[in-house]
Amino acid sequence: MNSWLVLLLGVACLLGLADLIVHVAYSFAALHRFETLPTLRVLPAPSNAPQPEEIRFPTTNGLHLRGGVYFPEDGHPRGVIVYCPETGGGFDTAMNYTAALVHAGFAVVSFSFRNQAPSDVLQGYHSNYWVSRYEVEDVHAALDFVEAQPQLRGLPVGLVGVSRGAGAALAAGAIRPEIMHIWTQGGFSSNGLAVYHAMKFLQTMVGPLSRLIPKWHVRVTIWFMLKLNEYRNRCRLIHLESFLPFWQGREAMFVSGARDTYVPTSLSTQLCQQAGHLTATSQWVVPQAKHNMERAIAQAQFDERIVQFFEDMVPRRGAVPSEKSAVAR
Repeated sequence: MNSWLVLLLGVACLLGLADLIVHVAYSFAALHRFETLPTLRVLPAPSNAPQPEEIRFPTTNGLHLRGGVYFPEDGHPRGVIVYCPETGGGFDTAMNYTAALVHAGFAVVSFSFRNQAPSDVLQGYHSNYWVSRYEVEDVHAALDFVEAQPQLRGLPVGLVGVSRGAGAALAAGAIRPEIMHIWTQGGFSSNGLAVYHAMKFLQTMVGPLSRLIPKWHVRVTIWFMLKLNEYRNRCRLIHLESFLPFWQGREAMFVSGARDTYVPTSLSTQLCQQAGHLTATSQWVVPQAKHNMERAIAQAQFDERIVQFFEDMVPRRGAVPSEKSAVAR
């Protein structure tokens, strides 16, 4: 009997070792696809956009971020929106999404993440589509900058994030109790998006046989792949799912495009639900829109909805107007 137990234990150990080798081998194979940037369309900054007041402020690792503040025409903002751009974009793309907010009386503070021009570059860090702790630290730095500005201090502050910027905004805003409103567009978690595309790749390669591969098995491989990426890039990726419950009881909107093949609407639905929100009230799927193209497809409706969303952030009695002055540079 004992010999049978030893034999069974030995077989189990060999199977476990073989399974571990498979996970590691496939994680190395998947790493190249994970680190290869897909070609996504980034709209250029609109030529008729207002000129912002240039800003420069510190972030972690001794770096400085650059961006701009777009003030409303009368110079008296009723609230502040911090805009977090997509990968491949910069602070000047803010008006592709938030122009209506400026016209509605909000100040939009936009910045470029580290390793995105014209902000500083962190040597040794390969910036890509996945949210790392560095992007979250940059959002915190932008929020700290807003708090330090006399003409902005005391005003209600909201967040707008697009694609990778949406994930960074969700993670940073989750632990900032002063942020009560966030508008995300094309947002995703690194783990959720990687698992989705891994399953899609398996379906392409082996067809119906992919159903025989349990999803937990794919998740384990993705976990190894993410750890390999962190080791190579010397930076921890953000596990967005652990931040989302902090948005329960606050206002959040999850916008996605019905024709988005990179971040499908199902992932937006997952984020919405994990944040404790109902999809009927906190998710908007724009028909015919591809990734980050929601406003380009439905500009009038987009502008109306984003303004109404942040109007609820402003106290009914109105904010006390403040004189516009030169922003710290």
